[in-house]
Amino acid sequence: MLLFPYHSQFRLFSCFVNMFYLLSLCVINIVIVNCQYEVPDAKVKVFYPKGFTVSIPDEPGIKLFAFHGKINEEFDGREAGTFARDILKPKNGSWTFVDRFTKLKEGDILYYWTYVDYDDGQHKLGYVKDDQMFEVKDLINPNLPKIDVRYNTHTDSTNNVLFFEDFSSNRLDPNKWIIEQRFADEPDFEFVMYVNRPEVLTKEGNKLKIKPVLSENIFGGGFVNSINGYNFGDNCTSLIGSQSCRRNTGAGFILPPVASSQISTKNKFSFKYGRVEIRAKLPRGDWIYPEIYLEPLHEVYGSGNYKSGRIRIAFSPGNEQMNKILHGGIILGPNNAARDYGDKTIEDMNGYWSENFHTFVLDWQPHGITVSVDNKLYGRIDPPENGFSQLGGSLSIKNADRWRTGSKLAPFDQEMYLVLGVGVGGFNFKDSPSKPWKNGGRNSVSQFYEAKNEWYRTWGESSNLEIDYVRITST
Repeated sequence: MLLFPYHSQFRLFSCFVNMFYLLSLCVINIVIVNCQYEVPDAKVKVFYPKGFTVSIPDEPGIKLFAFHGKINEEFDGREAGTFARDILKPKNGSWTFVDRFTKLKEGDILYYWTYVDYDDGQHKLGYVKDDQMFEVKDLINPNLPKIDVRYNTHTDSTNNVLFFEDFSSNRLDPNKWIIEQRFADEPDFEFVMYVNRPEVLTKEGNKLKIKPVLSENIFGGGFVNSINGYNFGDNCTSLIGSQSCRRNTGAGFILPPVASSQISTKNKFSFKYGRVEIRAKLPRGDWIYPEIYLEPLHEVYGSGNYKSGRIRIAFSPGNEQMNKILHGGIILGPNNAARDYGDKTIEDMNGYWSENFHTFVLDWQPHGITVSVDNKLYGRIDPPENGFSQLGGSLSIKNADRWRTGSKLAPFDQEMYLVLGVGVGGFNFKDSPSKPWKNGGRNSVSQFYEAKNEWYRTWGESSNLEIDYVRITST
């Protein structure tokens, strides 16, 4: 007996056939294009005092891993998020996103989604894992791994990018930079006060500009002889109450006649060994010079007067004749011999170093240091057989014995941070008949200021230090 009319049985049979067909396709899909692939669960690690990583295990077929995240804020759909980065290759068995600057605390929630480009040999497809979250409960403090990441077109896939800045944001990233607010002090005693003011620190397009100006143009006429002196107060980025934060006038002493800007990654980013690449246009004008160097983070071998060293990436005074020579290398001490020992130079045969943008590169390795410009190597500094400490006597370096406690490269074997700025005058110029002050002289700042009519007429729009980008990689 038929329970259904013939046409009903036929339709039911057809339904079963169609279902079987669809299931067969799905099975085939599983075999051929792995339609059941799922993005692996991510592992999150949060570090103290700052930084975190998000990683998935490396598996055959994964070609790219992307991370998108927000802190304490859920996503509104599949948006990019606060953190958005593509990881191009695995490292040590994992695809890992690394953030070195964000400070997280217990109770914070990381909302995120991940993406994987997966290739099974026949098809390359993208897969997403949405609606993930991680609550911070434990902070750990190992060294952050060095991971290759894509920041933008300036990255080099052959190296691990540790730090990158192209100044494309509307303001300096406070997670990367501090803007100095203090008086210049040792070891160079430049005639400058560093301020956070638009007159000296600006952004135009995707370039950062630092320009020295007369301090009286900012603080008013007669500022250099102000009877009240000047105190940066709580805004000072140096030791509160020190000479770097407060200055008085009188007895021949005046306040710095020049205001400028200096930014650094101190306590934001530091590293030990790597390659620093900076594209910049150097400033022009008498007694002006760029401050583009690495400074020791902890001053393990002593503080002040280069006791723990300094590495110059690019230095060229803005005076007409001096501006033909570019300097780079190391400084071992405050006296001329210790400054000159590791100073490498190259002459611009076509003009001045301030006329065009150039790419300055420092390669800092455990065995030595090199400096280059526009892909041309012009200086190599290798430590003596027994290290730089053996130069103490010949270079009159009083603290050189302390370097014996480090490696052969000491004092350049410790973490360092980047400094960018513009200085004027001070000990970076050797005494000469053309120089209007004498290094170490009690009235050197006043002498410099009294010669203002001579040097200030050489300043202008070309007195800017313009910085296009900064990239630091491990090598």
